[in-house]
Formats: sequence, C-alpha cells, structure tokens
Amino acid sequence: MKRVFRVLAVCMFASATVAVAQQELANPLIPAKGRPRIFIGPVGGYNSSLHSSGFQSVAGDVLCPQFEQGTANGYYFGFSGEYLLGKPQDSKSSIIARVVYNYLPASYREDGDRLPSINPATNEVVFSSVQHVASIEYGLVDFEVVYKLNLFNSNFGVVVGPSVGVPITATLEQRMELVEPLNAVFDPTLVPNAEYTNNGRAIVTRQNSDIDDKSGVRVAIKAGIQYEIPIGRLLLVPCMYYNFGVTEVSASNNLRVNALQIGADLRFAI
Repeated sequence: MKRVFRVLAVCMFASATVAVAQQELANPLIPAKGRPRIFIGPVGGYNSSLHSSGFQSVAGDVLCPQFEQGTANGYYFGFSGEYLLGKPQDSKSSIIARVVYNYLPASYREDGDRLPSINPATNEVVFSSVQHVASIEYGLVDFEVVYKLNLFNSNFGVVVGPSVGVPITATLEQRMELVEPLNAVFDPTLVPNAEYTNNGRAIVTRQNSDIDDKSGVRVAIKAGIQYEIPIGRLLLVPCMYYNFGVTEVSASNNLRVNALQIGADLRFAI
C-alpha cells in the first residue's frame, strides 16, 4: 500500500509540474514571477511617401506645369520603448516611445508641351514631347509617443499619437526630359547657361539644392494597427501606420509630406 501511495504522489507531482510548465508555455508573457512592464528593441520598415505640393517646373514660366502629387519608396529604422499601463498581468494598454530615422523621398512627373529640338544626325529642327521631372530627398529624425490599446481581449491593437521630426536632408532637383523622338536632343540655346545631361536629352532647370523656405520641424499624427506575437519574453510586432503631416515642409511650395508605413518592432522584456 505504501508503494502505491508513493507512486501516486510521484504521479501527482509530475502532473503538477507538467501543468505549470504548460501554463508557462501557453502564455509566455505571464510567467510565474509576473509579467514584465517594460519592453525595448529595434524597429524598421517600409515607407510609401505621399507628397502634395504646388510648385512649378520652371519658376515664373506660366507655360510650365505645376508639380502637385509625388510618390516614392523609402524606409525607416530606429529604437522603441514600451511601458505597460496598469497591472502588467492584466494590461491592455501602454505608452510607446520611438526615436526613428524616416526617409521620405518623392518623384514627380508631368507632361509638358511639344518643343523644338534637334536631330543630331541631320541637324534639322524637330518637335519633341517633353516631360517635367522633380526629385525630392527628404530625411528626418522623428520622436514619437503613441498610445496603444489592445482590442477584444486579444493581441490585436490600435495606436495613435504625435510625432515631431527634425529634418536632416531636404533637397529638390528639377529637370526637363525629352520623351520622343528617341534620336532628338535639346537645342542648347533653348535654356542658356543651363546644365544639359543624358547626352543632351535632359536639362537641369534647378540644381539639387535645399528646398526653399523649408521648415526646421515637421509635426505629424501617427495612427495605425499592430499585432503582438509573443516569443518567450520577446515580442515580434508587425504593424501598419498612416503618418499624416500636420505642418508643411515648405510653405512657399505648399509642400506637405504624408506616408503609409509598414514594418515590425522587436521588443525585449527588461
């Protein structure tokens, strides 16, 4: 009989040990010693830049079109810290702070008039289709503080909060380019003293230089969704945000920058 009791005791102890282990594995964010309150780690992802503006291809020339919408692909990377609100084991909300470098470029293209050009083989004047091109390089260091709320008692959450950025790079270059015919080049007398590139098929109408009247600070509102995937005491958090620019990048150019951002945070418990 004593042997039976000893076997039962061993079995009960083993069962309890397995149950505790399974509980810890089932929810690694609530270990026996309590859920951590602070998470830190790197962040990174993709930016789809959306620029709205109102500046001309050649300033002061009424025949030249205005650049109004520009887009390009960029990226972001940085570091985040999350602080859980309330009791960590029951918390569904937190404050997340980030320091992030955002690269938000833009490329514009607008059709232009047919202009006289030259066929270099015959030196004859031909009329060519022209397009106007602008390229913006915009990069800044952003300081973000967002509020996160998990919904439906799940790991799915929504976030919203302000972002304040300090521009590091804010430059603009503009060109006119020949589209067709493919054997034509610009007449060098068309825009005197300009830089002709691409074997005479492009004219730099504005050298790459700082954006006029650029602001020293960009203020934005960032809102989006995220999903927390626990891996032990680590969180992998895929996320998607819309970064809406509240202030203008350049008042004289009516330039404002927004972005759709898709990426992931990696947060370590401390």
